[in-house]
Amino acid sequence: MKNLLLLSVFLLSYTALHSQLPKGDRILSWHVDMSENGSYDSAMSYARRACLESTPLFFTWRSLEDSAGVFNSSLMNQTLRIANFYYPFFGIPVELQLAPINTVRREVPADLENLPFDDPRMIKRFKTLLDTVFSRLPDLTLTSLSIGNESDGFLGTDLQAYLEYKSFLDSVIPYAKNRYRALHGEELLTGTTFMFSGLVSPAKKSLCKLVNAGRDFIAVTYYPLNPDFTMKPPAVVFDDFDKITTEYSDTATPIHFVECGYSSSAVCNSSEALQADFYRNVFSAWDQHADRIRLIAIVKLTDWSQAVVDQLADYYGLPNLESFKEYLRTLGVRTYPGDGKNKAAYEAILCELAARNWCAVSCKATGVESLQKRDAGLYPNPVNSILHLSGDAAVAAWYLYHANGQLLLSGNKKDIDFSAFSPGFYLLEVEYADGEIIRRKIIKE
Repeated sequence: MKNLLLLSVFLLSYTALHSQLPKGDRILSWHVDMSENGSYDSAMSYARRACLESTPLFFTWRSLEDSAGVFNSSLMNQTLRIANFYYPFFGIPVELQLAPINTVRREVPADLENLPFDDPRMIKRFKTLLDTVFSRLPDLTLTSLSIGNESDGFLGTDLQAYLEYKSFLDSVIPYAKNRYRALHGEELLTGTTFMFSGLVSPAKKSLCKLVNAGRDFIAVTYYPLNPDFTMKPPAVVFDDFDKITTEYSDTATPIHFVECGYSSSAVCNSSEALQADFYRNVFSAWDQHADRIRLIAIVKLTDWSQAVVDQLADYYGLPNLESFKEYLRTLGVRTYPGDGKNKAAYEAILCELAARNWCAVSCKATGVESLQKRDAGLYPNPVNSILHLSGDAAVAAWYLYHANGQLLLSGNKKDIDFSAFSPGFYLLEVEYADGEIIRRKIIKE
């Protein structure tokens, strides 16, 4: 007896290197984190090998300015100045994020802690922060500027809080755009970041839309989590991408997945194989919504150390929740110890990029030629009535599933009758007599 839940997770792994959409104007970004060896250059080489085109640079407001006019000299005079040299040297633009709110906390200077966001003093000080930061980055090209990170986590469902925050953004964003234009002679894309749940949930989506009105892009963080910080099946990617592109359907305002990640920990009901499936699904779903989704930033290149995870768990107020810490620790597609090693997800991403000619990249896919031949024997797709499994290879068995994982049909004949099924997509697993297995998404018209 097959484990239907496990199969439903795997069946949406659209692994064939066929019919993928070319890159177009889409941007792949990487959150670059170092392994235990502490070499940022080494980490960056893995990201560049995987078609890195942009990378995030994140600061909370309070980390830059703890109190009135007192700026963090290490960040301002070292980190920012190094960024101003390093990234332009390699021709890498940056997604800059300055966060007065970071998920669960206000991150403003201590003397502003009790002021509402629309207070003129708050707005004036943030403009000064923008001047100070931009002055350290005269040579750095910005892909975008996002002000705030996952602010819906802090704002909750308080309409007044969203209105005050919107007023703040409506004041500081035009200032940022004007300053960047004066310094660089080009336009700066600006926005603010909310969580996926905030953008699509009935309780918050209208509040988030209120704040997002007039922004240059819709910024979202995406981790398909259950409430206990275990991972949902990778199959949810398709439905989730449909949801957000339905909520934000205006093609004039692109969607940026500024964080997109999936744990590989068994504690979180995951594995390296499931993490790899997640990223295969991300690229397939991205193909379907390439007109709406312009940028996806992969979180993250390398796992964090346990020490960093413990610090983050304290910050988020969850120091004893093991599933949360394991979720954070294993978001990388490379391991942390020593020089780090590639997980299955890293190789899967390389293959997805190679299939779309994203950049000069090669992958370790095996059996690609035979997969392509067997895919050619699955026709027609989309199907109206009969799907044919042609070719000389003997079919041992096939299994047809609904997208929710329910087994609908099984057999070993080479014709599959779809005429009784409703329009939508279905999941087909074919086991060939030579032991090869392919799993495909089939669209019923």
